[in-house]
Amino acid sequence: MSLIDGYGVLIGKLHRYECDDGRSKNEYYHCNIRVKTRKGLYRCAVDLDSKNQHDGLHWKMIELGKSDMRGLVSLESGWHYLRSEPGSGALDYLRSPELQPVALCQNAGGECLPWKHGASHDAFDDLMLVLEGSVKLLVFGEPFRRGKGVHNVHQNQGDPPQSRWSRENGIWQDGAVAGLRGDGSVRIFLSKFKTQAIRTDDRGKPLPFVSPNSDD
Repeated sequence: MSLIDGYGVLIGKLHRYECDDGRSKNEYYHCNIRVKTRKGLYRCAVDLDSKNQHDGLHWKMIELGKSDMRGLVSLESGWHYLRSEPGSGALDYLRSPELQPVALCQNAGGECLPWKHGASHDAFDDLMLVLEGSVKLLVFGEPFRRGKGVHNVHQNQGDPPQSRWSRENGIWQDGAVAGLRGDGSVRIFLSKFKTQAIRTDDRGKPLPFVSPNSDD
């Protein structure tokens, strides 16, 4: 199954942002980004809760070109549904060519970009760089069932079978926050949780981890 209320991207300009109080001064439950569009303000809830684990939350920032956004930056502001398939503009952390290790190593001048992990506060420091430097925001995820907003702004596949979120596993439906800068470049914030697999099948269900040294 895929995200219950569909998948897409919200396009607009940063209005303001604030974070919920978490369990400590270093933890947040969500950071709420208010995005201004031609149809009003939307609230984008980015889940940065690490569950008080030193590696519970994983994230990375990637530099992309405008062309990597598949023409989305030229769309009118507002919400746009996307088909969960290659070429539609949808993101898949494990399948989008521009997000894969080889491409990331090339974009970083030969140095690969591993997942970071840490407290919510650390992740927000990077997310803030995307927000503050943007002339336009693209927020990928699932629309609110009621009201104007976006949630599930993170990886949406690979949740274990026993997880309450496993029923929403699916491919080509991952969330992210991308900021278009004045020079046409794009900085994108990706996030996932420790419990989510880094290999999935064609339904977004987790596959066993295979060591690079394995004969399988």
